[in-house]
Amino acid sequence: MDPDRKPTESPPTAPAPEEPQAHLVAIQERLAVDTHTTETGAVRVRKLVSEEVHNVPVRLCSQSVEVRRVPVNQPVEQQSEPRREGDTLIIPVYEYVPVVTTKLILKEEVHVTTRATETESVHEVQLKSEKIVVERRDGAEGPWRPDAENE
Repeated sequence: MDPDRKPTESPPTAPAPEEPQAHLVAIQERLAVDTHTTETGAVRVRKLVSEEVHNVPVRLCSQSVEVRRVPVNQPVEQQSEPRREGDTLIIPVYEYVPVVTTKLILKEEVHVTTRATETESVHEVQLKSEKIVVERRDGAEGPWRPDAENE
């Protein structure tokens, strides 16, 4: 019999009264394969460091730098690049300084010309004048007459 085949039932028929019925059962098994981890031992890796003191000759070199600022304060025509003199590097430092000078400059001239002009003009002017008249009288009741000495 084929194991992939499922049992089928035959159509019902009227059973004989004295015949027992037989049932047939088919079983199919399936297999599942799987793995699982089982620890059977272990490995340990260790690193051991030991320290020992040894004398080792070493050549040490050191440099020191001395920085000096040297005031120069001299006018120059143009800038120059840094330069070396022996073991010394000389770096020039420049600054622009305003220089004020005074000069006598004739800015302008103002010309003043005097011209004399004469014109005749007639104006009416009221003038006052004073005249002194000296008169004399003889006696207390005499007539007044001009003084002859003051004319």
